Amino acid sequence: MKIAIFAARKTHRHYANKLSGYLRHAGATETSVLWYKNLWQTPAWLLALFRIPGSSLIRVAADFVRTKQNSPASVASGGKRFYILFPLKLIEARVLYSIYYYTFKSRGISHLVIWNGLKFRQRIAVIAARDLGIPAMFIERGLFPGTTTLDPQGINYLNSVPREPATFKTFCEEFSVTSCPDARPDKLPDSYIFVPFQVNTDSQIVMFSPWLKNMFEMVKHFEQAEKALGDAMPHIVFKPHPACEQDYSDLIEDINERGGRLHIETDTPTPVLIGHADAVCTINSSVGMEAILMNKKLIVLGQAFYGIDGLTLRAKRQQSLESALRKIADWQPDQNLRNAFLTHIRDEHIVPGSWQNPDDHHLDSMASRILSFIR
Repeated sequence: MKIAIFAARKTHRHYANKLSGYLRHAGATETSVLWYKNLWQTPAWLLALFRIPGSSLIRVAADFVRTKQNSPASVASGGKRFYILFPLKLIEARVLYSIYYYTFKSRGISHLVIWNGLKFRQRIAVIAARDLGIPAMFIERGLFPGTTTLDPQGINYLNSVPREPATFKTFCEEFSVTSCPDARPDKLPDSYIFVPFQVNTDSQIVMFSPWLKNMFEMVKHFEQAEKALGDAMPHIVFKPHPACEQDYSDLIEDINERGGRLHIETDTPTPVLIGHADAVCTINSSVGMEAILMNKKLIVLGQAFYGIDGLTLRAKRQQSLESALRKIADWQPDQNLRNAFLTHIRDEHIVPGSWQNPDDHHLDSMASRILSFIR
């Protein structure tokens, strides 16, 4: 057993060094931390340069280009093209694949642990590992507050959470409801659906949002729904993502001065907006999980692992968005399914504690979970 932990950030490497020791203590035969900057230094990787990858690197390069096209400057200018980047990133992807393939093979790696798995370098590392028959395990911020995800299949929409309601346990304990932390701000509508913006360049939008390419497009579809539904249109409260650098000032001014059913809120904390909403509507944000924890009705617009019939309403196009907005007031999620879903997440997909501030219990639990997947 030779477990490699692939790190592409200094924070990942710091955590990996700690986790490696706990893995050895828990019984792993050999563990190593692969710092991405060091792997190219052995020229022998050139021997793998002409090997054809089992999975296409074209999609990886194309998604990188789309990420650039979704950048604030590009979106603001109407979508600049970055075609020149595509052949360059494809060449880089080919080189990185050769480096990672040679490294994993020459070191006899049997299992790979990696963060996220959807970023440019990490996706290529996973492709190389799978071409060698090396199973990967994926670490990411936890699906519950104060936890870390470990999944043997992927993260977000690619994770191993079942999608069919019948696959969940029919009996489980009742799952508590997360309460709203603060009083309701007077400026909010009496009744509203909360719609959080997401980061346009995030993999959740680039890879798993088939019909909404950015937040400007999303708002336009709600404007169309407002025209189509008239008085039946519920109030919608948007909020820009705090980590997004996109300038929405003109959009905010235009929407809020119009005085219709659409509003953009900028300074109310997201948990407060979720807690006082009648429902939440998201493409595939982690806000969706927060909404389920708060027992809120949820409309899903993109590809999300929690987009399960009976747990949420799904809208894959304009017509189904308008239909969901019409029926959401009278629709209720299946509480037994909610309890089973959340119990399954807690028991099968998360490790207590944050990888960013790991204590001994977290590291011991993570090492044990990794080895349980292997054994």
